[in-house]
Amino acid sequence: MPRKTIHVPVAALLSGLMLSACGGVPEEGLAPAGAEAVGTRESAMCSLMSVTNLTVEGLDSYDRVAAGAGAWTVSPNTNSVYMEFWFDNETTPNTQRINGTWDPATGKTNGRWSYSRSNVSCGAHTVVIKAFPRNISSNGNEEICSTPWTITRGIYQDCGTPQLNSLYCSRYPNPPTSPTVRCDAFAGGGAGGYTYWWRTNGGGWVQGQSHGSQFFNCPTSGYYSMATQYQVKAVDSAGRETAILTSPTFYCGQ
Repeated sequence: MPRKTIHVPVAALLSGLMLSACGGVPEEGLAPAGAEAVGTRESAMCSLMSVTNLTVEGLDSYDRVAAGAGAWTVSPNTNSVYMEFWFDNETTPNTQRINGTWDPATGKTNGRWSYSRSNVSCGAHTVVIKAFPRNISSNGNEEICSTPWTITRGIYQDCGTPQLNSLYCSRYPNPPTSPTVRCDAFAGGGAGGYTYWWRTNGGGWVQGQSHGSQFFNCPTSGYYSMATQYQVKAVDSAGRETAILTSPTFYCGQ
């Protein structure tokens, strides 16, 4: 019986051998080597995506609420932004995904951002604003790139001038004969976080306890008695000082 000859292209044979040697065709659902997942912070698209402008038109704190707003513009291959707002040294930012409006005159997309935060403590704070280029494809896939436009702004929450509300001094623990004088001062207003400073008879200032209580050695007997007064002032965390308060006169033996 005559034999039939089947001609197989050499390229097909080589292709089959190479596939066998390399483990075969990738299975469906597994990304080939070098492919990048959609929605991660880096892919080949990111070389064409950028934030081209970011502005802050106002950012301040009033009545314990920090608020601000501004505008952004992205490159032609980008249609939105992913924004992070970092307040002071917090480890987790406030985040926003913001879509924009395409401008046919420039071929770019632009938009606006706004930010607010309540319960702001008194004193100085730092807000870091980051805008990352972001693109949403026609099938809904999200692409966020890892190079942001960053702006840092300082704000200040004014809580008024700090004040010393009272100063009370007496012999401790058993008036009027104890050899120790205890003074208690109480500050309020301002930025809080008070540091109390004390001095005796107009001498040098000495930092006291953070809770506003201070003890002084004042014996009730000795070679002679010295008229002694104690003074205190408080400094808030913003560095502002209160007025000085002065105690009644105590007579301390030497």
